This record gives sequence, structure tokens and C-alpha cells, in this order.
Amino acid sequence: MRFTSAMLADAAQVSAGKVFVLGGGFDTITVREVPAIHRYLAVVLVAEIGPADRNRDLSVQIRLVDEDGHDTGMNSEGKFRVGAPAALPPGATSSIPLVSGFGGIRFERAGGYVFIVEHEEVEVARIPFRVRSAT
Repeated sequence: MRFTSAMLADAAQVSAGKVFVLGGGFDTITVREVPAIHRYLAVVLVAEIGPADRNRDLSVQIRLVDEDGHDTGMNSEGKFRVGAPAALPPGATSSIPLVSGFGGIRFERAGGYVFIVEHEEVEVARIPFRVRSAT
């Protein structure tokens, strides 16, 4: 499994094998002051699944760390399984959209942050962004 897309969004959902994104692809969050609570962020991923990853549990872990590498306590973990549709040619890959929502994120200070995405304890994607204070 590898990830072909990874982004932040204001909201996102998966329906009928497609991902619907609202306000996606940004890298800066502006807050009035810090510390700040951000209501909601969606981590949007598109995984490419090959034959070796079909019909088994695939795990994904997402964690938010600050620019110094400190864990913020905002983490998500999930498992999914992808089968092989009958119409899929041998050896073909499938694109699978995934969304993980994070609510009530507390940013203690302005600066850099990153969502780190791992599969089987190996980092497979990073989504860096900044929190900027308007004051």
C-alpha cells in the first residue's frame, strides 16, 4: 500500500468510492490567539492498493506532532480491508479514499505541525501545516 494523495480539509467524506472534499489542500490555519481550539480538521488520504495488500487487514495510524516532534495527543487508528473486484485485471491496483476527522484540536502555540501517517509502523505520508496567530 502506498498513498498517492494526502491533504488537510475543513470537511470530507467518502461515498460510493469517491472522496468529497470541502475546503481542502491548505497549509496554514489562522487563529485569533494562542492557545486555540480548532473545531475540526479532516485528514484526507488516497491509498493505492496492490494485489499483495488485498483480502487482509490494513492498518493506518495518524498522529499530530508539533514542530519539535512532541506528540499533541491527537491520534487516530483504523483498519480496513480491500477485496479484488471480479472485473479487475490481474496485477491491477485500486485507489481507495480514506478520511479521518479530528475535532477540538488544541494548539498551544503558533508554529509548525505535521500529521504523520503510518502503515505497519512505517511512515508513509506527512501533512505539514502552520498555525498562525492573527494578533
